[in-house]
Amino acid sequence: MKPIYFVSVLMPSLLSVSSIQAQPLIEVEHNQAKQLVSEGKIVSLDFALTHMKRYCAGKLLDAHLYQNQGNWHYDLQLRSDAGEMISLSIDATTGKPQQYTQLPIACRIDKK
Repeated sequence: MKPIYFVSVLMPSLLSVSSIQAQPLIEVEHNQAKQLVSEGKIVSLDFALTHMKRYCAGKLLDAHLYQNQGNWHYDLQLRSDAGEMISLSIDATTGKPQQYTQLPIACRIDKK
């Protein structure tokens, strides 16, 4: 009986710790994004796409701006020139790929 009681007492505290660590992504609406660009907090989507095309050519299919733990990023979905679907996460403050993201084979920083 004691182990079951111990687990039942411990479980609510574990749930509260995990809910603190798992913060939801906050998606930003178009008008809010325009305001962030005008305030200089993020680069425009156009700027990020222009920078991205240097190393990853393709047609933009979808784009979203998110804030996660104080960091802004664009999540992009592209179709490469070869027809491959590409998902990228771009740092919205610099327009560059996020450092922890491994780029797909179709996208390489060292492309000319």
